Amino acid sequence: MKKIKFAIYNYNFLRIIEPDKQLQMEFPDWQVVDVEESFRNRQQVLGDILQSDFHAPYQFVNAKKKEYWHRQVVKPQDEVYVMRVANITNVTITDEHLKSKKYADYRNCLVIIDNRPGIQRIAIERKTKAFSDTKTVARILEASLSKLLCQKLLKVKLTAVYGTSVFWTTLNDYPDGFRKVRFHFPHLNLERLTKVMDKYLKTAREDWDSDLDFSFGANEGGVVKIDPANERQRALVEGASGGGIWIEMYPKGKRRPVYCGKNQFVVMGIDSEVFDELVSDQRVISDVGQSAMDKVKVFMKQVPDVFNNQDKAD
Repeated sequence: MKKIKFAIYNYNFLRIIEPDKQLQMEFPDWQVVDVEESFRNRQQVLGDILQSDFHAPYQFVNAKKKEYWHRQVVKPQDEVYVMRVANITNVTITDEHLKSKKYADYRNCLVIIDNRPGIQRIAIERKTKAFSDTKTVARILEASLSKLLCQKLLKVKLTAVYGTSVFWTTLNDYPDGFRKVRFHFPHLNLERLTKVMDKYLKTAREDWDSDLDFSFGANEGGVVKIDPANERQRALVEGASGGGIWIEMYPKGKRRPVYCGKNQFVVMGIDSEVFDELVSDQRVISDVGQSAMDKVKVFMKQVPDVFNNQDKAD
C-alpha cells in the first residue's frame, strides 16, 4: 500500500518582549498585552487561530511576503489540524488548434499540525512536485503563524527532528576528533523534550529564564572527549536531536564548524488511503474500526520524542 512520507518538525513558542517599530505601529496597544499570560495559554491561543482558519482561511505568506494558498481539508478534532499548502504556478497549455491557455496549477502538499497538550508537532509531506523541500513549507508556516500570533506577543519557531545517529556518524567522519563542541538550548517550552535531559539543564534555564549554551573546548592542540557510553553526553545529544537543534562541532585542524543535524530529517509514513478517507468524509461505525482522523491522531501521537536509529535526509 502506498504511503505518504512526512518530515517531522517541532514548533516552539517564543515571547516578544518588545516588538520592533513596525509591529508597534501595527498594534499600538501592544503594551496592554500580558505576554506572560499569552505564553501560559500559548497552545490555546494557537488553537483559536487554527479553528478560525478552518472556517475562514487566513492568507499564508513567507518571510518575503510572498503569498501561498492553503485550506484545511477536514474539520479539526482534538486540536489536530490537516491542511494542504500550495505553491501556485502558471501553466500554459496548447490545444490542437495551437491556441495557448494559461492555468493556475495548485501544486500542494499535506501538513498535519498537532496542537494537543505536550505534543506540539508538525508533519510536512515530502512532495518535490510542490516544494523542493519541506524546509520551504516550514518557513511558510513559521512566518504565517507568527504573523497571526504577534497580536498576543508570541511567535513560533519550527525545527526539524533528526536522529541521534547523525551525531555519532559525524563523530566517525572526523577520526582526528573535535577541538570544540557547542550545544544551544532555547527557552523551556516543551516538556516532552526537557524530560530526556539532565535535571540541572532544566533548572538552570528556569533560574535564568533564558536560553542555555553549553560549549566544550579542548586544551590547546587536544580534542574533547566524546564517549557514546556516557549517559550525560547522550542526554545532550538526545535533547538536541529531538528538539531539532543543530550541534556546532569544530573538527581538529579545520577553521569552520560542522553543523550536526543541518539538513537532516526524520521521515515517517502513513497510508495514502487515510487522506482519501478524510476528503471523502467516510464514517466508521462505532466499535467497528478507527476513523481516518483517528488514524492521523494516532500517527502523530506515536512519533517518538527521540530517534536513535533514523537519520534520513530530505
